[in-house]
Amino acid sequence: MKQVVRLLFLAVPLLAPLAALYAADAPKPLKVFILAGQSNMDGNANVSTIDFLGEDKEHGHLLKKFKPDGKTLATRNDVWVAHPGVYGKLRPGYGARKSDDNLGNCIGPEYAFGYFMGEALDEQALLIKYATGGQSLYQNFRPPSAGLPEPLPPKTKPEDFGNQYRGLVAYVHETLDNLKKHFPEYDENAGYEICGFVWFQGYSDLFVPEKDRKEYGKTLVCLITDLRKEFKAPQMPVVVGVVGVNGPRNESNPKQKDVRDGQRSLNNIPEFKGTVKAIQTAPLLHPKVLELKANWLYEKDRNLKEQPITEEEKAMLARATSNQGYHYFGEGRFFILLGKSFAETMLELLEK
Repeated sequence: MKQVVRLLFLAVPLLAPLAALYAADAPKPLKVFILAGQSNMDGNANVSTIDFLGEDKEHGHLLKKFKPDGKTLATRNDVWVAHPGVYGKLRPGYGARKSDDNLGNCIGPEYAFGYFMGEALDEQALLIKYATGGQSLYQNFRPPSAGLPEPLPPKTKPEDFGNQYRGLVAYVHETLDNLKKHFPEYDENAGYEICGFVWFQGYSDLFVPEKDRKEYGKTLVCLITDLRKEFKAPQMPVVVGVVGVNGPRNESNPKQKDVRDGQRSLNNIPEFKGTVKAIQTAPLLHPKVLELKANWLYEKDRNLKEQPITEEEKAMLARATSNQGYHYFGEGRFFILLGKSFAETMLELLEK
């Protein structure tokens, strides 16, 4: 008996490395990230504007990541994207689409977010993106625990509230319930884990009643709490992009300041410390684009009536922008920097 015990004792050190090796080789769960919001999470930056990133003195080096050969935009096989109607590897085209069943020619923050998450993670990642234009948190994404506004606005019914919240929840569940169908390479034995939520929304809430606009932060707390409960992820890391339409100086707009303050307030909630972070997006817009496209905020620096836009500046705007100001001018450079900032913040939260 003593001999058997002695042999077992000697075998333990030999078995330990084998166990560790087996654990290292064991399949790892799919890392799932949920991205939600309205049209700017959808993304309205034409891919043709991404090249303008290369003209940026501070960030120009990033263009080589997205165009390694100088011609073709990068894709990633280690990151999948689910966006209603389309499922596949990370690539440009998951932004605003004319067809529900085909990729388009625009990007949102998912492109750079997915790129940098894929670069940092060892496991396969999936981005589930749900974004519909013109939708407010106050009404459309209103979560159950926020209750209904009192009184209800004229010409509205209780079922008019929370339709996009319900749509988001249903789409995430449908995607997760059918991973093998949407992504045949998915390993059902390894399973998946919900690792984070990114929220980029706010413009439509500029136009809700003032009392409700000032409640944005409280409603956003309810959204995060309800989604964590729904997806059984009580500590799910959350990154919030503070609405930044027309840049930093637009804080002078009281409506936009109310929403920005509501989003930033999450950084001061004790129970969210280390798991939720709101980040500024306004500074990511190109200063020259703002000077020319949001000139009412920059008239003291340059009056365009006295100093009209030059032909060179018109050419620059053609390279840099592809949409309206409320869509961050459809500036590819902005959406690359935004996705990168979302990824860096998410990785920071995952490490805690």
